[in-house]
Amino acid sequence: MAYEKLRSNKGFTLLESLVVLLVVSVVLLFGMITVNPMMEWMQKKMFVSQLRSDLYHAHSHAINRKERVSVSFSRGSSQYSATGDSTGVLFIRDLPPPVKITGGSLKQLRFHITPDGTINNFGIVNFALNDQPIELIFHIGRGRFVVKE
Repeated sequence: MAYEKLRSNKGFTLLESLVVLLVVSVVLLFGMITVNPMMEWMQKKMFVSQLRSDLYHAHSHAINRKERVSVSFSRGSSQYSATGDSTGVLFIRDLPPPVKITGGSLKQLRFHITPDGTINNFGIVNFALNDQPIELIFHIGRGRFVVKE
């Protein structure tokens, strides 16, 4: 009779509460393990997207304004920038902390986009994001580029 009186309170037992806490902690632990690789992947995607967007902007600016645009990458200050001959600075972007410019075959890490959209140099700019290489390849000709992740 005393046992039936305890069960009629419609509460949770200690064992049921512990099982629920165990399941919740396992789910949270699994979530914490997968967050770090996901954040690195997202940082890489955001950096590549911003870089592409900035280069397309510099290219279209040179064609639309009929002026030469200089794009340069600086290893020392970890940034890249674009400057128009008559309009001045188009953008200066600081690289996010995990991204570094590691070098490349592009002469002095600088090139010019001419008013007709071609570039004066071709080559590669190498980046590294947490030891993952990213290559920015400029092709000869119409100023096309490819980002290899």
